[in-house]
Amino acid sequence: MRSSDIAKFKQQIIEAANTLVSSGVMSLSQHGNISARVIGTDTFLLTAGGSLVDVQPENIALFQLDGTLIDGAAEPTGAEIVDMHGIVYRLRSDMGGAVHTHSPAATSFAVASQAIPLIYEAQARFNMTDGVPIAAYGPRGSKESVDNIAKAIEAHPNIGGVLLENHGVLTFGASAPLAARANLIIEEAAILGLNASVIGEAKPIPAHMIVYTQQRRDQFSSAGVQRAN
Repeated sequence: MRSSDIAKFKQQIIEAANTLVSSGVMSLSQHGNISARVIGTDTFLLTAGGSLVDVQPENIALFQLDGTLIDGAAEPTGAEIVDMHGIVYRLRSDMGGAVHTHSPAATSFAVASQAIPLIYEAQARFNMTDGVPIAAYGPRGSKESVDNIAKAIEAHPNIGGVLLENHGVLTFGASAPLAARANLIIEEAAILGLNASVIGEAKPIPAHMIVYTQQRRDQFSSAGVQRAN
């Protein structure tokens, strides 16, 4: 693989980290990790520490999909969750990035062991029509945890992430920046769901309107930018 490719994907990870930190979506600890598949290879890059503040290229390690470290170094907090990222790429060949955070609202659903249903239009527009399912608890990065993540991903093909019971949230997308966007959307859905519970109950989007929502998105996307004559 070319060093220029590695540099490009490291920059995507840094961009994703900066987006998450600047958005305010992070927990107070700023804990999290981000990975990016090196397209065309059986490898992925992963932030090596426990914080997403000021991630630098030298803080990103390279792994094989089976979790073997190829280049760089991983702190214990980073090494512990390698397989949590690797399982996403092994199961979803269309995924190029993964993000793990403790975003407070989404994590509130996780510690309550409650999935987030399809209640927010952005979920439908970003193909998260299966909502955000729960991956049952297992110690951080353990075989049990990874197996439970795999079960949730395999059972729900139309998702942008899973809630890690009693832990946090794991999101994914075609790239690291898109995985970060998935984290933002899921956190927004969780905030809205919690707010709605105070005044009543969040109402899921009717099934017959989901396809309509996506068709409208695609119609305007294919038309491109509209400009005045």
